[in-house]
Amino acid sequence: MTPPERWALPDLEAAAARCRERNAAGIRCILSPLGEYAADEAAADRAGEAYRAAMGAIAAEGLDASVAVKLSALGAAAGLAHWGDRLGLIVDEGRRRHVGIEIDMEGAAMVGPAIAAAEEAAASGAPSGLAVQAYLNRSAADLPRILRAGITPRLVKGAYIGDTGDFSDIQRRFLDLAAAALESGRPFSVGTHDPDLIGWIVGTADRRLIECGFLMGLADDTKVRMAREGWRVAEYIPFGEERAAYEGRRWRYLRSIEALGRSPVL
Repeated sequence: MTPPERWALPDLEAAAARCRERNAAGIRCILSPLGEYAADEAAADRAGEAYRAAMGAIAAEGLDASVAVKLSALGAAAGLAHWGDRLGLIVDEGRRRHVGIEIDMEGAAMVGPAIAAAEEAAASGAPSGLAVQAYLNRSAADLPRILRAGITPRLVKGAYIGDTGDFSDIQRRFLDLAAAALESGRPFSVGTHDPDLIGWIVGTADRRLIECGFLMGLADDTKVRMAREGWRVAEYIPFGEERAAYEGRRWRYLRSIEALGRSPVL
């Protein structure tokens, strides 16, 4: 993979091709059309169309994949009037095509709307997932609600601004959430490249309940190895032209852990 394509691919065609390769290795994919914080209806409409197009490609090619959705891309953060209608069209498309929708968690102000949207999607019969950020104080209380609603949580540390920035504290919170999810007996996902957390998962978790998610551009050896060992593994594949904000978060993540003398799993 060339350096400009480490974190994101140029278009849906390239993302689908990457997904086919990953599926052949036993790895499920999460396709993520890039774009966030739409400021007007036209931009939000384009985002909605991109999400539905990704679902169409997944269904047409029979890919083992779901689609990640950012509510801010649909206009939720800007208070655009029709963001819920756009999400409804995406949920309907997913239900019709049997393609899952996974709502990405963004800033703290978006948590409430994201949970409500995921609950509504799950109640409609659409396969629904939702990111849960360990660095937020509210996540311990949100998790049982999410599980009861039939939503598949994807536990992550968090890549925006949380209630704590302490690395060890976030690790502890993540493990507490994972332990609670395991105790529930319901399927869930984790998204982490932290060797300590991956080690705990491999040594503790019931592989029938958990899916281990990784970003494109990181942990390639670990993804393939875990899939070969019988773990359920997913790769998050972003694509599109609006990549600056997403790639900026990825580089900040690497700098932050390097400052702690740490590195992600290989």
